[in-house]
Amino acid sequence: MPSYVQLESEDVWLEQFVPDNLTALLIEPLREFYGMDASQVGAPGDNNHLYGRHRSANWDRQSVYCTDRSYGTTSTRDHVGGQDWYRACDVGIQGQTLYDASHRMDALVRSGQAPGVAEWFGTFDGQNVVGWYEGHPSSSDDSHLWHLHVGLWNDSANDPELMRLLLATITGEDMATPEEIAAAVWKLVWHSPDQPNPNNVMMGDLPFAANKYLLDIKTALVALQTAVDAIDCGEGGGTVDVKAIADAVADELRADPERDGDDT
Repeated sequence: MPSYVQLESEDVWLEQFVPDNLTALLIEPLREFYGMDASQVGAPGDNNHLYGRHRSANWDRQSVYCTDRSYGTTSTRDHVGGQDWYRACDVGIQGQTLYDASHRMDALVRSGQAPGVAEWFGTFDGQNVVGWYEGHPSSSDDSHLWHLHVGLWNDSANDPELMRLLLATITGEDMATPEEIAAAVWKLVWHSPDQPNPNNVMMGDLPFAANKYLLDIKTALVALQTAVDAIDCGEGGGTVDVKAIADAVADELRADPERDGDDT
């Protein structure tokens, strides 16, 4: 096993990084949900990981320490996207929590709804490692009896929709519907029928997987309220109807079921 001094002597090691959406929409929310830190939920592999998706595609191809240059590098899908990206996430859940998450991951990949998932490994019973590898059921080493591994095709390692789907699948928390998000937008701006109060809101009203949407929306709406308060309407006076703006946003979300809030 190479030391970290040896690994860090190569530029290709130092150039690796985690894609923004993998961090913000999957890894950080998983840490928050399970109350875990970076040592328990993360993308980079330690110095035992000498091939595969816990390393970048460039590292796998170029490092003198890589022990399998074909793993996660040969498909055309691994030639698309950032070649210095880490492409995997380990989640240090165990016991029934891991068994349930593994069943949900198995159902997800078999359904065909997550083609960006190249592999996952876990266990249904704490005795046997189960999983998926590049289109078919597979297995791996027994460390996956104590953690969940999800590896992504390189072309999907920064896909925000995939990250949201994986977060909901791993945690078992349902994604919010457009109607729920629309209602939450209205509530964020209007705490009562006649008084705007965007700072007074309970974030627990919606599933965990929706809360990042709400935090982003809340930040935007608080900024909007601040801007509106600062408007000088001039000699003729006048008002800005923030409630009408909020209702228009809510109506748009309700009217377009394909809209997920990310463009709002």
